[in-house]
Amino acid sequence: MKNPNPSSFFRFIGKLGLLLILTPKLFAEPVQLPYSLPPGRSYVGVPLLRPALFSGKINHADSAHFRIQVNSYPPIDFTTVPGWGTGPCFLEVSSAPADASLEGERYEVDPVRTLEEKGFVVLKVSPYSTRTDLPSALAGASFSIHPHWTLSSLFGSANTTALGKGWSAAASDEIRLYDPTAKSGYRAFFSCTGDAKNLSGWRLAANRMGPEQSETVFPPGCGIVLWRKSESNLTFTVTGEPRTHAFRFPLRAGMNLLAPGHLKDFSLQGLSAVSANGFVAGSAPASSDQVRILVGQRMETFAFLAGTPPQWVCLESRYSLPPEEAVIAPATKALEIRKVKADPDFVIPYVP
Repeated sequence: MKNPNPSSFFRFIGKLGLLLILTPKLFAEPVQLPYSLPPGRSYVGVPLLRPALFSGKINHADSAHFRIQVNSYPPIDFTTVPGWGTGPCFLEVSSAPADASLEGERYEVDPVRTLEEKGFVVLKVSPYSTRTDLPSALAGASFSIHPHWTLSSLFGSANTTALGKGWSAAASDEIRLYDPTAKSGYRAFFSCTGDAKNLSGWRLAANRMGPEQSETVFPPGCGIVLWRKSESNLTFTVTGEPRTHAFRFPLRAGMNLLAPGHLKDFSLQGLSAVSANGFVAGSAPASSDQVRILVGQRMETFAFLAGTPPQWVCLESRYSLPPEEAVIAPATKALEIRKVKADPDFVIPYVP
């Protein structure tokens, strides 16, 4: 019997080690986040990510074709990734050694074209993305790809949801998403019970006879207004992955309903609501950036007033702590940020 060549064995071990180093880690540990929402209006935030479909490192950012090359051997074939192509998804940068300012950037993925280009993730222009270019400094960055939250993945099907159901929005619990293009300022959804002629399903409040809305996307950081019309609390649990890197959310001029993207209770300080992070201080509340929170069924407003240094002032209440240190947004809540001018680069650093 011929003895094996020792050098062949060591080459095999070397290739195996390289494969283990370059093959992306696919899964992270999910956690459960319980919610209990009282009757009336609630500002709801979902800080968790849906479990990752894929995670890895970027070998090269191909700006000409708006795609990134995955650092894996052999080249990743996304037809082998469980759950790929079942719904819209996005890529989020978790670290960027060549340029730390790219941490948290988010790109919408084109899952169909990605299947056609082995070794690459193909991206597409989307209002859900945080930028439209692909900097070369993304080479070496770590990323993960997550499905978007949708009406059905958050609240269940129209038949199984714990939300109050009815033939009309007036008789049902409502879910509202802020939409500056809508006449009312938001899009509202409800679980329609249907009848002998019409199937039940998630419907737009403005068009109960319209198409099914269960796959409506809830973009990362987008707060939800939930109107609970039943007399009991609404309880449910969301299971997902906590974000452990910076969170980005481009802010429009005017009103934004923000769900901070980390699994923690937030103060203004924790939101990095300071001049260096784009917040504008004015001589009066009307000319200042503002943060508004829902306390019970009333609003409290914090205004960023000019001074040396600028200070956050609550217009309705007194706090035992300085306003910037008080917890204003528990992990399950959303808050309003009213901006004097747009801030497309707003970022909340990750603090363990």
